Amino acid sequence: MRPYRITEMANKYVAYDMISAYTALPEYPVPRVRLLYTFLNDREASNPGSAETCALAAFLVQLGMDTHDLVGLGEEMDDETLSMRSRQLKVLAGDYFSGVFYDLLAKTGEIGMVSAMSAAICEVNRLKVELYTKLKQMLLPAEEYLKECVHVKMGLFLSFSQLLDKSMQNIWSLLLAELSRCEVMLDEIKSSSELPHHRQGYAFLKIMETGSREDRETLSGRKLGEREWTLLLVKYNVKEQLVAMLRQSVDRVQALLHDCKKESARVEIKAILEPFIAMISPARRSVQEG
Repeated sequence: MRPYRITEMANKYVAYDMISAYTALPEYPVPRVRLLYTFLNDREASNPGSAETCALAAFLVQLGMDTHDLVGLGEEMDDETLSMRSRQLKVLAGDYFSGVFYDLLAKTGEIGMVSAMSAAICEVNRLKVELYTKLKQMLLPAEEYLKECVHVKMGLFLSFSQLLDKSMQNIWSLLLAELSRCEVMLDEIKSSSELPHHRQGYAFLKIMETGSREDRETLSGRKLGEREWTLLLVKYNVKEQLVAMLRQSVDRVQALLHDCKKESARVEIKAILEPFIAMISPARRSVQEG
């Protein structure tokens, strides 16, 4: 089966007119899901359809948790009723996506993964509470923020380690960590262009950590304009730092490919890296030219 077909299968549960009309879903967790499917499919002994079902279950649960994370964010809607409906749909959609995995895993006989994923969900939610608490209290350095975001992203997928052959578990965890870091870096690069309304994100934390007193007061004391924020990003080379960190993680993933025994796995992981490499290349040119 084509690994990216998991996304096509998920559309059965995701593509509802009510959701698309009134709210927006987060980015799909495609890199982690494709990596998971690749490793599950390469097991020496596996039930028919198990890799596909487990990958689909992980996709929906992760999407459900990510959808719930959007509930507290401000809505870009003028009509208060539409904004309220959007929040309600995020809650309901997140619950629905997260709940489907019970049925999927039970039908495939992966009963043990129900409790393993449930425990992982609890642990990821605990990590999120700690992360949000530290952000609210301004107790989190920028670099530590990135590390904690990576732990949150990979938490659910680590629960599948028990299904893998022992010889695969180390390389799996290393690749999962680096690809999760790639996703975090890509998220931060994209979100850094937006004003930090919620006083979080690597860009905001880094400037508050290393910026001049005047710039810190500008960030914390009043609402920023887009031009002011853009100038601060340029002044402190925030995007360049994020691109450099993304490049480091891409390089680490490419180095780890040598430890993958099967050529099919190496080919798939190279394909997973493509969107991250695409982000690095134009960014590198713009930095050099800028």
